[in-house]
Amino acid sequence: MITRVVLDDPQVQTPDFRFASAVAEFGLLLRESKYRKNASYRDVIETVRQTLGEDQDGLRSEFIDLVRKASTMQR
Repeated sequence: MITRVVLDDPQVQTPDFRFASAVAEFGLLLRESKYRKNASYRDVIETVRQTLGEDQDGLRSEFIDLVRKASTMQR
């Protein structure tokens, strides 16, 4: 297995990468994965909000709505 820490690498931390990581975090939350650690719906929404400048078709905004709906169902 090859691993690489990307938290502090600005070349990797593109808006698309950050959006994809939020989608993955959302999946961990939905599955109640043991790997979710401190993940939260609030963090997912905040990460996606930071990438909305790249939201040409409105899909990221729709994703935020989906996350909000899912968060109300989990309570």
